[in-house]
Amino acid sequence: MKRPYEVVILSKGDFARTVRIYAPKHANRAVIMHDGQNVFLDSDATYNKSWRAIDVLKSANIKNTAVIGIDSIDATRGDDYLPFPSELDKYGISFGGGKSHIYADYIEQTVLPYLDKRFDFKFYGMLGSSAGALATLDFAARKNAEFKAYGMFSTPLFICPTSYGQFFNSATFDTTANYYVYVGGNECMDGAGEFSALVPQAYVDSTFMLTNMLRKGGVTNIKFMLENTAAHDENYWRAPEKEFFAVFSELS
Repeated sequence: MKRPYEVVILSKGDFARTVRIYAPKHANRAVIMHDGQNVFLDSDATYNKSWRAIDVLKSANIKNTAVIGIDSIDATRGDDYLPFPSELDKYGISFGGGKSHIYADYIEQTVLPYLDKRFDFKFYGMLGSSAGALATLDFAARKNAEFKAYGMFSTPLFICPTSYGQFFNSATFDTTANYYVYVGGNECMDGAGEFSALVPQAYVDSTFMLTNMLRKGGVTNIKFMLENTAAHDENYWRAPEKEFFAVFSELS
């Protein structure tokens, strides 16, 4: 099967990831997405459900936006995406965490220079869900001037509640950028055990906390969406994805 996107492997020292690139001829901007194997095709996706990013762009008649998916690796995903070690050990849950600066450095020092050399993108956005939303939040705090929009869907701040409380006391964000925050009211978490009953409300509470902290930091360009019946998968993320792409495509 011929893929409708290009695949490259980019390395920084011993840190290497597969990067999937969909760049229409007239694209002058790009959205970087985490869990790249889940971005384009259901047949590639971890749970056979993808963002179907190309279909979403075409359905919205968006021709100026490229999508760059950076694959995750199961064994290191928590370390890559979480800036802090997980704090759910009392429930027997561990996501690792604490090394997201390495992943963020990789994006800034390897992925972006590669894209800048090959394409004429004027600016970037970033979109992630679940732990990928945490990676997006961590990256947003860097205030990289090349980025104008951040999408954070189903953001589980509850994985590291103490650390995120401290994080928001000191983190600052680009107040000129656009932020799109989304959560479903029926989200769940695989392998959560006795914590499972608390997860749906924890997602909602985390998202309200995220939005409030961004506003407290002076951010005004925030789109917040709560879909009461939505679960935790790409089937529900595609509608807000389309809206995120549409807004991003109109930025100048």
